[in-house]
Amino acid sequence: MKWLRRIATVLVALIVVVVAIVYGGSEYILRRGHDVPKVDIAAATGAAAIAEGGRIARVTGCRACHGANGQGTILVDSPVFGRAAPPALARVAARSSDAELARAIRHGVAQNGSALYIMPTDALAHLADEDVARIIAWIRTLKPGASDTIATTSFGPLGRALVLTGALPSSVHTLPFAGKSRPADIGRYMVSISCAGCHDLHKERPSDDGKQIVPALATVGASYDPAAFRRLLRTGIGMTPRDLGMMREAAVGGLRVLTDSEIVAIQAYLRAEAEKAPSQ
Repeated sequence: MKWLRRIATVLVALIVVVVAIVYGGSEYILRRGHDVPKVDIAAATGAAAIAEGGRIARVTGCRACHGANGQGTILVDSPVFGRAAPPALARVAARSSDAELARAIRHGVAQNGSALYIMPTDALAHLADEDVARIIAWIRTLKPGASDTIATTSFGPLGRALVLTGALPSSVHTLPFAGKSRPADIGRYMVSISCAGCHDLHKERPSDDGKQIVPALATVGASYDPAAFRRLLRTGIGMTPRDLGMMREAAVGGLRVLTDSEIVAIQAYLRAEAEKAPSQ
């Protein structure tokens, strides 16, 4: 019986060591500051800018994660993984400067310098200064309300293990990709600030939740006729009755507000990229 007790003692000690390493290591990563300068962008002014900011917040998925009216949501709540709770935007704005909001949007860095998680900065980093200013202007119109989510993001044991191993990377982007204003190629721009959050341009990849394979974007764009492509972006309905899952959610939640000219420009850009693909 003594050897059983010794084995049990050793196992418990190993578990304690592993837990300490996972918790301590992940806590260091979660609390670590990131030396990303605040972005010198001020909220835009005027009703048109505010309205456009609200529209772009839909296109980029801000209002899919943070709620249609910025009230915050809980995307995941698991004792094993943790809680993913995009906060109520009005409450974040109340304690943040415009420059801090701009840094969070584009670079995935919180007010205290720590990393944000599950922010689609692969796409948001491409937002032009003028669109960041418009989004901030829209956020500034929001008011805290009784329906606001007050839950905060936290990490369970599996979530912490994923953070520690790098399997769950932070959203920190240190290099700016964007310019002052929208580029002339509006199709490429719209793809970069929205579709790039889920799709690669020339290769398929697993979705962030691992539940489906996300197709290469250029291939998809080239395979649809204009009317079917417009329906895809507005409704999430493809060329077959199959439920497209995340694509349907993205279309209904945000891409539906794309203008006809933006959709035409997006498809033209994707078709041009598809033609270049074989030579790459």
